[in-house]
Amino acid sequence: DFMILKAITFNMCHGEGIDGSIDVRRQAMLLKKYKPDIIFLQEIDIYTKRAYNKNQIYTFSKYTGLPYRVMGTNIKYKNGFYGDGVLSRFPIEYAANYLSPTTSPEHEQRGFLGIKVAVGTVMLNLFSLHLSVFEEERILSSKALLRITSHISKSERIIIAGDFNVGVNKIGNHRYTFQAKDSYEEYEILKKKFQHLGNSEPTWFSKDGSGCIDSCFFSSNLKLVKYETIPTEVSDHYPVYMEFVMIFF
Repeated sequence: DFMILKAITFNMCHGEGIDGSIDVRRQAMLLKKYKPDIIFLQEIDIYTKRAYNKNQIYTFSKYTGLPYRVMGTNIKYKNGFYGDGVLSRFPIEYAANYLSPTTSPEHEQRGFLGIKVAVGTVMLNLFSLHLSVFEEERILSSKALLRITSHISKSERIIIAGDFNVGVNKIGNHRYTFQAKDSYEEYEILKKKFQHLGNSEPTWFSKDGSGCIDSCFFSSNLKLVKYETIPTEVSDHYPVYMEFVMIFF
């Protein structure tokens, strides 16, 4: 037996669109059209002033119809918290939020949220991540991910998706440039163990730069069928949609 697993990764920019309006519902309704089983989210707010003191992952869950949800908070922000999340059609067996390695206490804390879901007889491990705007920290995070995933049984499936920030450099407050490279060390580390989505269309846009920084890695016991980048103005990132074949033994 097999099934097609539909997944989306999306940096939701705390619900803020290009028009400056914060509207999680319109983001959720856009993604719902693709009938995803899993959504990896980055830059979610919970109870922050800028997000009108709302629980954004609850709102996302409500309007996508994906009932199971977990959020991992990496920093306190404006009376609330900020981090990554996963929405799932399948019951969540386990969740843990890992804080990314940092090279300076002045750098923003990033992280990767790991959850485990049961899809029939198969265990599926999902990691939603938002890596640093500093290359050295991104490399350390990729190595940390290899260590974390080395403890997962080979019979289980793994998907790592999110905002990898490869090629991004911080040049000021909320200002970043992007430099494309033939290969990124962060990706090469993960390729030692995982398949890479291989997407190249830009997924992030700013006045100082834009590039393909949202992507996915997955274990070789999953087969990628298709993927597409979803153009939109509901965030400064485009969602990336993916389909995998899951075979049940």
